[in-house]
Amino acid sequence: MSSFFNCAAYDDLNSTIRLDDHVVFLALEDKEKNMSIHLTLNPFQVRMLAKYLSLALSQVEFKALQGEKSFGDLSVQIINADKDFYNADKFYDDEEEYAIAVPF
Repeated sequence: MSSFFNCAAYDDLNSTIRLDDHVVFLALEDKEKNMSIHLTLNPFQVRMLAKYLSLALSQVEFKALQGEKSFGDLSVQIINADKDFYNADKFYDDEEEYAIAVPF
């Protein structure tokens, strides 16, 4: 096993979520730093990860982050068989966008 640290909190990231058979492929790409992370998990692992990420995010005061212009953006592409979805959110652009980021 290898590990590395990359602070991408202030960078623009591209991500791909690919559903294939009984696995979920996750990729995060930071083109500015020429770095990418690829992870393949089973659906139960992804569900637990999503659950605990949501729980952790419920502790963040997103309203306090309003006006912060130093955060990076994240674009997400979801691929499932022949279906292809694209979503790009900028949570800090205006007040209405903050509602998207708050999990509850």
